[in-house]
Amino acid sequence: MKNCDKLAVTVCTTNICNLRCEYCIAASGKEQTKPKVIDINFAKRGIEDAINGRPTGTKAKILRFYSGGEPTQAFRIIKECVDYARTLNPDIRTELQTNGLFLNEEITFWIRDNISVVWFSLDGPSEINDKNRPDKLGVGRTKEIEKNIKTVMEKAIVGIRSTIIKEIVDRQYLLVEYYSKLGIKNLAFNPVFSPVERNSQGNKEITTFDIMDFAKGFLVAYKKANELGVSLLSSLTCNFDEPTSRACWSCIPMPQLNVDGSVSSCDMVLYRDTKEEIKPFLYGEWDSNSGKITYDMDKINYLRERKLENLPKCKNCEVSLFCAGGCLGGVAYEKGNIYDIIETDCEAIKYLAKNISLGERKLANTHP
Repeated sequence: MKNCDKLAVTVCTTNICNLRCEYCIAASGKEQTKPKVIDINFAKRGIEDAINGRPTGTKAKILRFYSGGEPTQAFRIIKECVDYARTLNPDIRTELQTNGLFLNEEITFWIRDNISVVWFSLDGPSEINDKNRPDKLGVGRTKEIEKNIKTVMEKAIVGIRSTIIKEIVDRQYLLVEYYSKLGIKNLAFNPVFSPVERNSQGNKEITTFDIMDFAKGFLVAYKKANELGVSLLSSLTCNFDEPTSRACWSCIPMPQLNVDGSVSSCDMVLYRDTKEEIKPFLYGEWDSNSGKITYDMDKINYLRERKLENLPKCKNCEVSLFCAGGCLGGVAYEKGNIYDIIETDCEAIKYLAKNISLGERKLANTHP
């Protein structure tokens, strides 16, 4: 399943977070001074528009919860959105990306019973995860998260998304072994990104170490995953299972409803006052007075046209159909132009493509 086929409407419930991850891409720690919860009327209207295919003509089949904080910190919003979406489409698939630290067991059981796919953000066993992802008091909570994972696994499909830092980049296979022992069959590893802060100026390094080092460590982990019957992907390999002319759902574009009433199509774009280079992903705005969302069709068409035939630097690439120019958010963040590419990423993707069979192993679940 290619990434652009993930036809999801994403609800960013809140920027409130109960962890203080060392590398948080959303700069969540700083955001706690101005906590926000999404307007439920905006969320419902965005869900309704997406399920009915407004304004792009592409209907959402998945209701996804994600956040610059921890989505379950606004659990009431999640529950109300799921209930509402089911009145519009009783068969809608639900997905949650979470840090796995829930307020109480009631929430854990509800997630188990009501969310189709749950991606937990976890960086490994306690000695790694507790250091990288402590709570706001600096305490590691990995054992509690492991318990919640086991409960949710009783009914839901569970995956783990790990952020790979320099200290573990050449030992990614150890994470595969650890997750396999927990019974996890779906994994996604991504290199650490520089934080995307509001109104930040100038370009930054997109990763904090050589992306080829990540690719080499990932390949070893990928082979270990195959031995253990585990599916492992990354932002570099998420289209390796099927040819595509579009890199991800940002090119459709599929809507992400942000806490400040803006609509974007990229996980990196969480606020309207975001970094200038990634503002092209913002294409909608909630009007609480009219109860409607205004969409910018020029921006929508700009995103739609980001496909292989419009990427001249990809013209002669032998693996372009299994990449389609790479991550839009990453390219925009580093290059300031979604129609550009990141050459170092290209090298890493080509390296992995030479060692991983393309178009053979179908992924049941797309990148989280």
